[in-house]
Amino acid sequence: MKTIAVLLLVPFLISGCLYLTQDHRSLKTRPIKEVELKESELHYEQKDFLKFKKCAGFFLKTSINLPNDINFFTISSINKFENLLGIAKTMSNAVVTPNFNESILLIIAEKSLVNLHDIVINQGYMKDNNIYVEYEIKEQESDNGYFVQNLGVFEMEKPSVVLNVYFINKDNKAFVVPFGNRHNKSPVDISDMLEHYTGIYKGTLPVANNNKILTELSLKSDYSYTLKQEYLADNGRVFESSGKWYPSIDISSFALNKNKDLIFYFINRNAIEKLGINGERLESNGYILKK
Repeated sequence: MKTIAVLLLVPFLISGCLYLTQDHRSLKTRPIKEVELKESELHYEQKDFLKFKKCAGFFLKTSINLPNDINFFTISSINKFENLLGIAKTMSNAVVTPNFNESILLIIAEKSLVNLHDIVINQGYMKDNNIYVEYEIKEQESDNGYFVQNLGVFEMEKPSVVLNVYFINKDNKAFVVPFGNRHNKSPVDISDMLEHYTGIYKGTLPVANNNKILTELSLKSDYSYTLKQEYLADNGRVFESSGKWYPSIDISSFALNKNKDLIFYFINRNAIEKLGINGERLESNGYILKK
């Protein structure tokens, strides 16, 4: 007789959007692109205006490559924050690390210059699950005889869904940054995710002691799921569970249950990949389930 039980899984430690390491070979991040905004986008009447707070005391780590004169970053997890930013020693007792359960950071960074510039966001708003921010770089008088880092770090309340961030300059040109871990195979929007990315995924996942788990995950469009796991080398023990699944803020991934027991990344419409407890890609390529 098969044993029916709820499988206890390792808790997932971070929330919202997952941070993936750079060597995630299965995924290709969409590049930042420059677009000319239409008048209808610039003068959209039903704008949901956003509040921003400029943060001081941060610096961009020297290991971060700045390929352009002006560069853009989004941060929604503590892992990515620690990879990108440091806190100045003189501010270490005054700066509070953002709570990424409630906030996200948007960053505008210039290459090192002799003169200081003031980087500001004049206004920001949401439209169709995208963030639009109108920024400005103002000249400041400075007699600095060394190169300085011009950096604007802006904190805002975390929206429920973000797909892209449009950084708009004074010439109405926007630099479009895919939010979080989105790539060219991620769901286009919520409707696309529910219609094309739900279904029954099957495969064999490796576990400790060379064991394997025959896994069947039924992901439903009403945000419910059923999970069946059979341990192939352990007398065929079967664990079944059910509950709700929750997409990440950038809808590139999802977690099972509110305590994020198990996390999968959408590789495409027909495949998902199990991630580690910190949202990282696991060492083997054997953690993929397919429809």
